[in-house]
Amino acid sequence: MSNHIGDEPMLEMYVFETMQLVNRLEQIIMNSDTNQIISEEEINEIFRIMHTIKGNSMMMFFENIANYAHSLEDLFDYLKANDNVAVDYERVSDLVLNLIDFIKSEIIKIESGKDSDGDSAILIKEIKEYLESLKFMNPESGESPELETSSEDSDQKYYISPVKSEEQVSTQASEEYFKWTIRFEKDCGMENVRSFTIVHNIKNMVADYYHLPRNIVEDESTSKVIAENGFDIYMTVKGNIEEVQEFIKSTPFVESYNKMEIPQTDYEYHKKESSDDVKISEETEEKPLVTGKKIVKKPEKQVEAKASDKSFISVGVNKIDKMMDLIGELVISESMVTRDPNIVKLNIDSFNKSSRQLRMVIKELQDIVMSVRMVPINMTFQKMKRIVRDMKKKTGKDVDMKIIGENTEVDKNLIELIGDPLMHIIRNSMDHGIETPEEREAAGKVRTGEVVLEAKHSGGYVWIIVKDNGKGLDSEKIYNKAVEKGIISTPYEDMTDKEIYSCLFKPGFSTKEEVSEYSGRGVGLDVAMKNVEKLGGAIYVESTQGEGSEFQIKIPLTLAIIDGMTLQVGSTIFTLPTVSIKESFSIKEKDVSYDPDGHELVVVRGDAHKIIRLNEKYGIDSGENQIEDGILVMIESDMKQTLLFADKIIEEQQVVVKNLPDLINPIEGISGCTLLGDGQISMILDPSNLS
Repeated sequence: MSNHIGDEPMLEMYVFETMQLVNRLEQIIMNSDTNQIISEEEINEIFRIMHTIKGNSMMMFFENIANYAHSLEDLFDYLKANDNVAVDYERVSDLVLNLIDFIKSEIIKIESGKDSDGDSAILIKEIKEYLESLKFMNPESGESPELETSSEDSDQKYYISPVKSEEQVSTQASEEYFKWTIRFEKDCGMENVRSFTIVHNIKNMVADYYHLPRNIVEDESTSKVIAENGFDIYMTVKGNIEEVQEFIKSTPFVESYNKMEIPQTDYEYHKKESSDDVKISEETEEKPLVTGKKIVKKPEKQVEAKASDKSFISVGVNKIDKMMDLIGELVISESMVTRDPNIVKLNIDSFNKSSRQLRMVIKELQDIVMSVRMVPINMTFQKMKRIVRDMKKKTGKDVDMKIIGENTEVDKNLIELIGDPLMHIIRNSMDHGIETPEEREAAGKVRTGEVVLEAKHSGGYVWIIVKDNGKGLDSEKIYNKAVEKGIISTPYEDMTDKEIYSCLFKPGFSTKEEVSEYSGRGVGLDVAMKNVEKLGGAIYVESTQGEGSEFQIKIPLTLAIIDGMTLQVGSTIFTLPTVSIKESFSIKEKDVSYDPDGHELVVVRGDAHKIIRLNEKYGIDSGENQIEDGILVMIESDMKQTLLFADKIIEEQQVVVKNLPDLINPIEGISGCTLLGDGQISMILDPSNLS
């Protein structure tokens, strides 16, 4: 596949819909794996997901994915038909999760423009062997659908034969005739391709069928006709209309459908109409139905069965990002107008009243646009459940995972970036924190450990908390390892637990003697801290030895607009993210001391903190030089406190984050810039890079 995915709308749609289905599949399996039971409803849903992935993949000629999905479809078709079969839930979960991993790896190839060339033969064989073992152990359940093997390799590919034997047909119920009118969501695009997907998937569920418009793939103009008038499918069914209805109902982007039982004469008439290639005008007039020799008018209004209780439309993230940028510009423009010095000094009451109203409307508009970008964090949490499950099997530890606040909403851009730091912290809790069942029993604990993953909103930030009831952090062991690696040299007695715990986030630090699949290289928590700080957040650690540890991740609700504190240094204005500010205060010259290298230090509550003079760091000639004439702002980053010296604090306000222009080389301690209400550009300080 040489084309990039962005150049192929059908391919882009395939990737999007397949990942939606795979994520839903993973959610079902992790829930059932936790409960050690798969409900009948879940089996039916998994079967439908497999059926859809198979059909879509065959349509896009990804046969390796289609064959794999079909083999799992066979397994769940058997489970669906035989609800009394004894099932190894862990084995079934493994088979499904293997499929999920395979599809995700193939999707990555497809997105990067490569061929989907993964070999699924061995994985298909595992499913086939397990299905045969179920039939052998449960002979009373009867045979599953007839299998048709490939002549080239019977172990690799097998399909449910669409051809029914005469004996099978004779035992089925009498034929019924139906007309379905399916309508897709407005502006979903490629209605003809979506119609073909439905037809392709239901052909094995019905005895006979045809559809109008007819040439839905060859004639792209049918997309407009389908969008305006709907897509009609006529079918002959023998008793399994519910299966067809369930599939249509679960098809993505189907807004509504209408099912109508029709006489055989009506069915035959329209079949002839279809076979004669009757052309469909884009402005189709409403015509009466012909039933034998009678003419019956269409009902004036048909009750449509809604596929969902709510209406949704899919909007590209780039459009939402652009809208967010425009809202940001609107915030800046409003500030520039209402805070213009020439207008402010006029002190016009009517203007002040109007500006307050404008500010309120803009704030509400900003909140709405931000809410559109918000998505629940549950899918990210679902991936963490998978990590815990995999590590349980490989480490031999018995662990339960508890999730709280999985419906907490986070900015979409943040949710894509928080997964990696969260994964490292979960792995750390599993590998270092939770003990083996034997160790827990010897310590007087229950054999099963617990990892709690919680998300909540507080003060305009999202808090994600990872807590375990393991052995906790050994501050002395961490200290000795840090000294050994040359990270710290301060005596143990002079350090707080919080300062010692900060060593966990240093590059190359690990307390594990042997490198394993999950830890020992010293790159896990280091990467987590760096990624969180890139998001404008911070990580806090609390622990009680013998009882457990708690990692708290604090991140802003969105990256586009932040709460900032503006600081003045001479004629220059800096903006500091409020999430990093601990406190601010003034001191006297006598309170300043110096280290051997000549750096200024101030002792606050028994701890010495370095002073960074912003005017000296960035070469600003103007500004206060006497320490007692300015103000000190304590910031915290990487578990370390630093003091910034500025002339004064101006105010706290929301600012729109802008990247530095490409022409400007990266500046240490500067993460971006923003435009203030008076039109002045303010540099946004990056506490993690200030030294």
